[in-house]
Amino acid sequence: MNNFTKDNFHEIKSEPNWLVTWCIRFVFFSLLGFLVLSFYFVPVLFYTDGSIDGEQLLAFGMIYYPLLIVLSYFVVRFLKRRKRKSVRHIKVNCEGIFYELIDGTEESLRFDQFEISSNDHIVYDVFIVSKLQFTGDATYRQAFLKVFLNGKDHEVRPFHPDWGYSYFTRNSRILRSHFLRGIALFRPDLRIDPFIYSEFSIHPETYEFDKKNYRTGIILAIILVILIFIGIDWYMKYRFGASLLF
Repeated sequence: MNNFTKDNFHEIKSEPNWLVTWCIRFVFFSLLGFLVLSFYFVPVLFYTDGSIDGEQLLAFGMIYYPLLIVLSYFVVRFLKRRKRKSVRHIKVNCEGIFYELIDGTEESLRFDQFEISSNDHIVYDVFIVSKLQFTGDATYRQAFLKVFLNGKDHEVRPFHPDWGYSYFTRNSRILRSHFLRGIALFRPDLRIDPFIYSEFSIHPETYEFDKKNYRTGIILAIILVILIFIGIDWYMKYRFGASLLF
C-alpha cells in the first residue's frame, strides 16, 4: 500500500484549479444568461416578426411574465438554500473524509462509523452505484461510492467542491483513492467491491490513481464513439443513399 501505515497516513486537501474553474463558470453562466434572457424576450420576438399583434402580446404578457417572475423567484430561493450546503473544501485524513460547507459547518464520514453490510442482496460493504445525470443538454452516467451507516447504505458525496460557489479541484481522483486507501488501512474488516478499482482507475495494491488505465479507457471510448458514427454513416449511405459525415 505504498508503505502507508496508521502512523504515517497523511492528510490530503482539495487543491483548486482556477483556470478550469473560471472557464467552466464563464461557459455555464453565459449559456444560463442567454437561456434566461430568451424566456423574457421570446414573446417580443413573436411581436416584431408579425406573428402576433400588440393586443395579443399584452394579453399574453399579463399571464406569462408574472408567472415567469414567480418561477424565477422560486429558482433563486432554491439556489440560495443549496448554496448554504455547498462544499467549499475537502480533506481526507486518518479519521475519514471532511467537507467544509459554505455556511461554515462541517460534514464528515469517519472510518470508525462504517458498518458491515446488513443487506442480504449487497455482498460488499463499500461499493458503487451508477446514476444518470442530466445537465440540460446532455445525459451521462456517473458512479457514486456507497458505504453502510446506521444499518443502511449511504451515498458518499462527490470528491470535489461545488465549482459554482468554490472551485474546480485538480486532485479529486487522488482524494478518492486516498479515501479508499484509508478504508483498507483502518477498516480491513470491510469488503471493498473490486469493480471500484477499475471504475475509478485505482491500482488495487498501491491505491494510486492509475493514469495509464484512465487514459486507455478514454482512448477506447473515443474510438468506440468514432466507430459508432462511422457505422451510422455507412447505414445511412446504404439505406438512403446519402451520407451524414462524408
